[in-house]
Amino acid sequence: MSLLAKYSQKDYARFDFRIHDALGGYVAPDWDDENLKVEFYDSGGELRFTATTTSNPALSQGEDYEGIFIYVDGIALNDFSLGVASAKIYCQVQGAEVFPYPTVIEAFEVVAGVGEEPVYTTISRVRAELPSSAPSELTDSIIQQYIYDASRKIDAYLYGCYSLPFAGIEENPSTPALIEQICRKLALNDCLVFLGMLNQIELKPVLEERAIRQLEELRAGRVRLSGYQSLLPVYQGQISSDLENQPDILD
Repeated sequence: MSLLAKYSQKDYARFDFRIHDALGGYVAPDWDDENLKVEFYDSGGELRFTATTTSNPALSQGEDYEGIFIYVDGIALNDFSLGVASAKIYCQVQGAEVFPYPTVIEAFEVVAGVGEEPVYTTISRVRAELPSSAPSELTDSIIQQYIYDASRKIDAYLYGCYSLPFAGIEENPSTPALIEQICRKLALNDCLVFLGMLNQIELKPVLEERAIRQLEELRAGRVRLSGYQSLLPVYQGQISSDLENQPDILD
């Protein structure tokens, strides 16, 4: 199974990489190198985007407990063909080209959907609510799994109340706005627990409990999704278990 992050063509991709030094650490490229760039090719070999220090989105530098990493966040994928996209990295460190030059690696996978069962929010929406200093160990693959888990939790809560699953976030029409917000809260909760930024006891009332409360209100019918009808009960007529008042059965 591929560990590459998966994005739909309507999503925005993130890509990051590190440059090893000879001492077991990581270093930054020469930011004044006029040839510093990362070219992104789709599965058909077509150049779709070139990231530089001045492009939009641009190459940026981050740092976590392991050291320096380089990233670009927000690559539009609408022109990318489905399949594995590759990155060609052209960079120098202290005037010397990083070998091989360029370095070619698999970047991410562009998919029509994110699995057999739809998901209700996107990686980029969850990342937008994370602290900008979130370490790179919280990969897109991990976030994608949290989004999938949150989507299935929503389905479990609303089973029997609505026709499920809802439309996926990449479909048109898309996931109902309230369902997307709930999914984002649940996935964000898991991301923050993963990062150890807050413990599970502290988080539950703030994020997870709030999302669960919204699901319970939907299940109870106190909140309704605009444009969505609840499932009708199996028995729509009146029935009685009072045998004495049952009509006589004629032969």
